[in-house]
Amino acid sequence: MKILEMLGIYGWKTETENLLLASLLTGDPVLLVGRHGCAKTHVACKVAEALGKSFVAYDASKTLFDDVLGYPDIEKMKQGRIEYLPSKVTVWDKEMILIDELNRALPEMQAKYLELIRSRKIMGFPTRVKWVLSAMNPVSYSGTQQLDEALIGRFATFIYPPDVLEMEEADRIRVTSQINGDDCPAIAEWLNSHGDTPPSLKTVSDEQTREAGKVIEAILKTAARHFRKLRDAMLTLAEFLSRFADLLLKETKGEISLDGRRLGFLHRNILANRAVQLAKAELCSAEDGAQLTSFAQSARYVLQHSIPVGLNDESVNREEAYHKMEICFDLLSAYFDENAEITKVQTIYELFTTKNLMREAEILLKEDLGELAESKAWNDMMESEDDITLLAYTALQVEAKKPGTIPKEVIEALSRKIDPEKLSTKSIPKLRGESVEHIEEVERLLDRDSDLARLIAHNRVARLVEGSVTPESIRRTDEEIEEDIRVFEELTSTK
Repeated sequence: MKILEMLGIYGWKTETENLLLASLLTGDPVLLVGRHGCAKTHVACKVAEALGKSFVAYDASKTLFDDVLGYPDIEKMKQGRIEYLPSKVTVWDKEMILIDELNRALPEMQAKYLELIRSRKIMGFPTRVKWVLSAMNPVSYSGTQQLDEALIGRFATFIYPPDVLEMEEADRIRVTSQINGDDCPAIAEWLNSHGDTPPSLKTVSDEQTREAGKVIEAILKTAARHFRKLRDAMLTLAEFLSRFADLLLKETKGEISLDGRRLGFLHRNILANRAVQLAKAELCSAEDGAQLTSFAQSARYVLQHSIPVGLNDESVNREEAYHKMEICFDLLSAYFDENAEITKVQTIYELFTTKNLMREAEILLKEDLGELAESKAWNDMMESEDDITLLAYTALQVEAKKPGTIPKEVIEALSRKIDPEKLSTKSIPKLRGESVEHIEEVERLLDRDSDLARLIAHNRVARLVEGSVTPESIRRTDEEIEEDIRVFEELTSTK
């Protein structure tokens, strides 16, 4: 069952509708992004009407904040109290609001909505608002302004309503024949020629809207119970998101950096979206389209629509960003599987985050990681601009002893990753200051009897001299060199 179709809103995918219902469940703010005519404003108005919530839509491009706030009550100010005179458009008694045309508001006006969107307060005073929706056009539109990053960060979910030409033909036909909202306002004038109340020509009647509201309310009440159960059961979700954020930062080379608020939004959105799915499956029959997708599939879709991408720059390739999110998600997707091997996924995470080249080699050459993780690890290695001489040398030595360990297509490329100078002490940074007194001890660390041992020593000593060189750090480095040599020998052993 597509709930929005009951309200005369067509063309939305079930997954996107679930995002909207999930935002109604949590009350976290949602931003609708799309071209004119894709029913962004209409969706908000119809949902508020169906649920019977006190509602107001503000056009951020021209609304003065005095309209939202109201004018000061002079009599109350004489008594030393600050209160505002309410009106039909002031926010104080509203439960749901729409801030429309958000990116047509000047930056100073955008800033005035920050507190209302996040905290449901104005000037520190609480309101009755529980649900905040906002809408904006693409930034290519004339008259649009860039959104403040702090403002973007206050929205939990980003929904892209479909354009009519993106819909299937059946939905496009239904949209074409709609009479709803502000449509056809004068027809009643001419149908009312005999003084009788004419029948409504609205495609969706008031009674149908109320019935849709009852269905939405039932789904949300059921979903709330599922949300609580999921939160108590999905104890590893926070760990997943922490690691997903770390991988995504690396995969996008720092372009997508998730802060604490965003991680909190992601956590709630994943639980809420799954709760809505479970509620629909419980209350609606399979014939109504309430098939339950996997938790992993649900969470993947939520992540894509809970991370802001390209809102201020249409040149940003959103599909490419989504693809990188999917890669990071798929590496860790076992978190959403029942009876999953969490140890395995933890090993995969370590592979892509460790700075210890020998540990990376050990994981990649020894562990069963699965095709995706292995393929990505090798590709990342080939594309890396970092020095991976130690890892490449180790991998080739293991391949020589155990043919077939590494993919044939990367052998030649790995050979090119080996820098012969790394076997020389010349490339070690100079010791400075008080560290100079330890130069003989450091040089002894490099005095090894094989290329491999010298390479391992070089790698560890290079890190040593970047920090504080002390007798203790020299001793610890010596132990690390011996451990790396042991790992190498174990990897190359044919026993």
